[in-house]
Amino acid sequence: MRKIGYDVSEIGEGERILPTAIVEKFVTGAHVDLEPLTEGSTRPVASTVTHAGICKVKRYGFEIP
Repeated sequence: MRKIGYDVSEIGEGERILPTAIVEKFVTGAHVDLEPLTEGSTRPVASTVTHAGICKVKRYGFEIP
């Protein structure tokens, strides 16, 4: 927006809800602790956790002429 002439300024932080939930899969570690499943792992999934897809964002604003 700045490249095309708008005066863009940061107006604060907020939260945004993602369109899908976040899914995390865990496997049992060496000491029976849960650890994140790594890509390509053949170990069985011990637990699956699903939570709301909420993330922090920086917000920007500009005036429309």
